[in-house]
Amino acid sequence: MTPPPNSSSSPRRSGFEADGSPPPNQFRVLIVDDQAANRRILSRLLNLTGYLTSEASDGQEALNHIASQAVDLVIMDVEMPNMDGLEATRQIRKLRDPRISSLPILAATGNPQNKIQQELLNSGANAFLTKPFDSQVLLKTLANLLSPSPDPSLVVKPPDKRNAKSTSVKNLP
Repeated sequence: MTPPPNSSSSPRRSGFEADGSPPPNQFRVLIVDDQAANRRILSRLLNLTGYLTSEASDGQEALNHIASQAVDLVIMDVEMPNMDGLEATRQIRKLRDPRISSLPILAATGNPQNKIQQELLNSGANAFLTKPFDSQVLLKTLANLLSPSPDPSLVVKPPDKRNAKSTSVKNLP
């Protein structure tokens, strides 16, 4: 007796097509945080809402990951050992492959100070949220960053180098 095609004995990895690619409309999110518990909680939330997730414990591991595996968005913790999130974001933005260098990056920080937020923008982050996250705000922010036409009022833009004083830092609603 042969098992039905969608049974648990099927060789497919859960959440992936037979060829190993993600199903249509499922985005791949890399969660970068030095705290395993934070990665696990975020991963669980995102998996439950249809995202495919992978994890890295520091900036260097994140760079290695995105060089070898396709990712649609990065959630980057700021304060980590080895290579912090600011430096990892800068390194990503310098890469020659436009598919990687233009990845949406959501910076995650426990420090709500304007100075840190400005550093995040200067490093190339597309948006930031302060920890602990409100899950609804996080999901809205991810959807917006992954949208082909993001709502400009929700996306934090890098400062205009010619007139840096006019840039406002916006904490997403």
